[in-house]
Amino acid sequence: MIFEIYIWIICFLSVYVSIFWIIVSNNKDKNKIKRKELPLVTIAIPAYNEERGIWNTLKSLTGMDYPKEKLEIIVVNDGSKDKTREKVEEFIKKNKSFNIILINQENKGKGAALNNALKIAKGEYFSVFDADSIAGKDVLKSMIEYFDSEKVGAVITAIKVYEPKTSIEKIQRLEYIFASFVRKLMGNVGTLHTTHGVLSLFNKDIIKKLNGFDEKNMTEDFEIAMKLRHNHYEIKMCEEGFCYTQVPSNFHSLWTQRVRWFRGFMSNNIKYKDMVMNKEYGLLGRFQIPLELITLALVFISVGLLGYNGIKYIINLVYKIVILRWEIFDIGIHSFKELILGINWMIFFPSTISLIAGLYLYFKAHYYIKEKWRFHFASFIYLFVYPVLRSLQWIHAFYLESTKAKKRWR
Repeated sequence: MIFEIYIWIICFLSVYVSIFWIIVSNNKDKNKIKRKELPLVTIAIPAYNEERGIWNTLKSLTGMDYPKEKLEIIVVNDGSKDKTREKVEEFIKKNKSFNIILINQENKGKGAALNNALKIAKGEYFSVFDADSIAGKDVLKSMIEYFDSEKVGAVITAIKVYEPKTSIEKIQRLEYIFASFVRKLMGNVGTLHTTHGVLSLFNKDIIKKLNGFDEKNMTEDFEIAMKLRHNHYEIKMCEEGFCYTQVPSNFHSLWTQRVRWFRGFMSNNIKYKDMVMNKEYGLLGRFQIPLELITLALVFISVGLLGYNGIKYIINLVYKIVILRWEIFDIGIHSFKELILGINWMIFFPSTISLIAGLYLYFKAHYYIKEKWRFHFASFIYLFVYPVLRSLQWIHAFYLESTKAKKRWR
């Protein structure tokens, strides 16, 4: 009975939040300004062992529809052990009409690399761009328009996975589609509190005033976003244009990346814990952050309950087979009527309603990101198996964070 009540609570919260997001999903930020003259923008690219992708990344940036004289590109080679430096130097020689600067430093991490670029940046706006990403042609012009007031600290873009091939990459494609849609929804209600490495654009004066990026933080992109919101600056989502990123192609890389992200979420929420239920931060403090923390708590509770019930089921199964000589293949269902009567409707009904609401948002996310909706094997894994995997990643991240395991950017 307790398990059924817990399922009803989770499903009620899921449907309630889904309905809220459905209501605000059609809102759009109309506060944009057309500039007569485009500003100088500095794009910083921290790079560690990126010889395979750095050339295409630089090519995409120089191919953007943005005046080359208004573009400054700074590549920070963070102690790479491959030919990243040579690749960048070669690109600079072949593209002398662009202002591309290479900084070589010892391996200090992404935060330090960005701060080194920030020190010499001449642009009015400072952009962070991952060395394994591809910029959309018109996206930078569109992002500039969202800086409509002095309170806008950053603007981010929607992200797509670049040419997914493996099953793991295809699952992440769906994850990124949904993540971009959720960020749009948060932007609609002013609760967006994240920036990412795939072309986030900052007001340079603001982040310099806030002392730049935290060099000891393993998710400096999330930390700078929380710092901006903590100091009452806005973060907006650019709804025109997309950027593309390479994603982990194997299970180990995916697991390591997500555990690092989740550790960063935990540590940064602790760092900025005074924002929780603080009316100074509006819906961000009283709705968005508490919702995320409640969701995280439910993840841990769910893992515990499912684990307990799973062990209980296995013990009962072994008892039936060994003690009662129960035939394992004797399912005991001889008609459709018995099958229906055997369903636990206290669990099936609320779970189905929650699934329908989730599928609707899943469909809306594809429409927003301009991707065709289709249900295939990767979709099944993403909807029904991947949540279990993410729960285990959260458990792993919690263990590492609570035991104060060493933090690494790479």
